[in-house]
Amino acid sequence: MIFPAGIDNKQVLSNSAGKKINAEKRLKRLELERDRRAALKHQKKAAAVKEASPVIVKKTAATDQAVITGWLSVVDPWGHQVSKIRGAITGTGWLALPGRACIGGKKWLFTTGSGGQYIVNSGLWRAGDAVGLWHVDLKTPYSGPVLRAWNSSLPVDWFRLTGSGVKRNIKLSPGKPSGNFVVCSFVNKRKSEAGIFVQNGYIVGWSFGPWLNNTYMWAGGTGKSLSNNSTVDDFYNQTFAGGREEQFAKAYAQQENSTLTQLAALAAAWQTAPKLRLADTPDYLRPAEITKLMRRLSRRAIKAGHGAEVVRILNADTLRRAADINLLMDIVPAVTAASGFEAATSLIENTGRDIVQAGGHNVPALNVMHAGLYREWLQSLVAVRAVKEGITVWRKASEFYPKDPSLHLLGVELLLAAGNWQEAETLLYNREYPAALQDKVDLLGRRISDMKGEAGKIVIHFQPGSSTIPVTALLNAGMSQKFMVDTGASMVTIPSDTADALGLKIISDYHGSSQDVFTAGGMISATRVMIDTLEIDGWVEHDVPALVMDIPGQPGMGLLGLNYLKRFKMNLNNDQGSLLLTPR
Repeated sequence: MIFPAGIDNKQVLSNSAGKKINAEKRLKRLELERDRRAALKHQKKAAAVKEASPVIVKKTAATDQAVITGWLSVVDPWGHQVSKIRGAITGTGWLALPGRACIGGKKWLFTTGSGGQYIVNSGLWRAGDAVGLWHVDLKTPYSGPVLRAWNSSLPVDWFRLTGSGVKRNIKLSPGKPSGNFVVCSFVNKRKSEAGIFVQNGYIVGWSFGPWLNNTYMWAGGTGKSLSNNSTVDDFYNQTFAGGREEQFAKAYAQQENSTLTQLAALAAAWQTAPKLRLADTPDYLRPAEITKLMRRLSRRAIKAGHGAEVVRILNADTLRRAADINLLMDIVPAVTAASGFEAATSLIENTGRDIVQAGGHNVPALNVMHAGLYREWLQSLVAVRAVKEGITVWRKASEFYPKDPSLHLLGVELLLAAGNWQEAETLLYNREYPAALQDKVDLLGRRISDMKGEAGKIVIHFQPGSSTIPVTALLNAGMSQKFMVDTGASMVTIPSDTADALGLKIISDYHGSSQDVFTAGGMISATRVMIDTLEIDGWVEHDVPALVMDIPGQPGMGLLGLNYLKRFKMNLNNDQGSLLLTPR
């Protein structure tokens, strides 16, 4: 092995020594990773033990009572967990729950810290109550603290349900009645956490953490004297059934179905009126979340080649109800592909306008998309020389974006295509342009100059470098006829079908009414006729003599001969493909 100059061979480790060091490093990394995982496992285990620790309530100096705590899982009819909330059960099986946490659930399952599971079926609740008192059938006796009405004149102890912690001798501020509860708040305005309030060994109230900011103190009877007046089914039917939110939940559960099927179900749900206030609506069923889901589904379907189906599902009515401008913008390309530029711009100008107005603020990205659609549309019309339609579209686009320089130049191109160089010149030079467009401005300026030079002339364009120059003329102000410019032909010729259709007058003199003509097929005799008017490019020539003859191999074709061409000065530019005829 050759070592670089200046390096002592003794400083270079042998391969075997290097491998040994690398192996030791890998072993050290594995040990550190094992220790890290063990520490994380220990932390999680400790947290789980802490989470499952029972709340101990002192009833008297000699007696402690453990409160059953756990989690209530609220599940909708399609098996989706709507929410999960921490709770504590009184000695007689009562559990206070905020209505917001339970909305949308058909099955309420309470799981204790020790793993026991109980179904909640009934309780004390009336429509409009923010908090209900629900009953858990514990099946086995439970000697925990029972429920009793709160005495507002005495302090209370508060026990945290998540982890451990207790606050003693709390004084609650006076509250307002709410059903069977009195709504209060902590005097020190502390952040609400899930917990229970205890007074003289009895449970007298609850706090619900992020679900409700205030505390709810019990104002009804004792636990043993209470009886149910409602069921979970009653709660579901009164708060959720039949509303738009239920339809969203049903559609949300169709994730295993096709993308289009779920998207169609969500779109149909917008036709149903909402039943819940936005503040009470489960997060995943709020309009903003639903439209996010619809955007994901529509993008997926469009990518899979189902753009036309997405456009059909997300019609104008659905988009207005969803009122999400981003959803509309997502499908504009699909609308363009399926139905064209007119449908896409119309969607923005009508449905998009309604959504923007409802939102109360402008959406710059929508304006950028709208102007871009008009530019693409006009460019496509310029390419096919659809001048009349293009000018109509351009005038409409200019009403929306009068300062858009690209749209301005497209208007110049359309006017030039229409032969209106005068208006095109005025339009081109009535404003300034950014440097990026200067080359195009210069090109259009040259085109205008060329057209100005062609004014008062007949301009015949043909394929540059071609040996044939085709042109179409209007005969006797009523019939189009195709000609080939032929400086080698002494007379204009027209096919016999054209002469018959026009009923042209035959010219007769002392030579007769016909003339011998040499053709590739030999000598023929052609009848002489008079064309009253021959019009090319708006220029009309009167009384043009012509021969009636059919050119072999070119049926329906005539020749534009010297008896017509000599009425003009000819300027032929074969490289540019143009023939200018200037009247003499």
